[in-house]
Amino acid sequence: MGNEYEMDKCINSDHVATPRWVVENIYSLINVEEFKNIWLPFNNYDSEFKLKAGELNLQYKATHIFDDLGNDFFTTEPPENCDLMISNPPFSQQNEIIARSFKLIEQKSIQSFALLLPLATLETEKRATMFQEYNDKLSILIFKKRIKFLGHSTSFNRGCCWICYNIPALQEKRIQWV
Repeated sequence: MGNEYEMDKCINSDHVATPRWVVENIYSLINVEEFKNIWLPFNNYDSEFKLKAGELNLQYKATHIFDDLGNDFFTTEPPENCDLMISNPPFSQQNEIIARSFKLIEQKSIQSFALLLPLATLETEKRATMFQEYNDKLSILIFKKRIKFLGHSTSFNRGCCWICYNIPALQEKRIQWV
């Protein structure tokens, strides 16, 4: 599947790599070392989420639709006792991804999550209704500057935010600019 993955990186507008500074920033903000079992559902091969987790000796499982097992987020179960799911998911599927993330919370398959999404995620009534339902433990981290994502020959700069649920380090700061 390696060749298919490499080709997808070139043609799929959803396949953009998160810069190292973004990963280091969120890992610091959420005190990632406090989590015991992390799931990286959209991160494999060259992911900075995976590389930094390895450097920190974190207990994690990285899955991706292009890994050797074809781990699709919508059918793959998180690792047992998963206390954090963190990733930069495909923006084009954000409604379904957000809905499944909250479903995994309800099922107690994961305890918390942090999803890197475009600022426009906050704009629709459908997503606002989902967020409102889980407002008790929801935190939003808004980037002060646009992120220049990696992996495309043309620049891909987006205004983004982290949508976080049940992250202990963020409970005092429900909305924060980073």
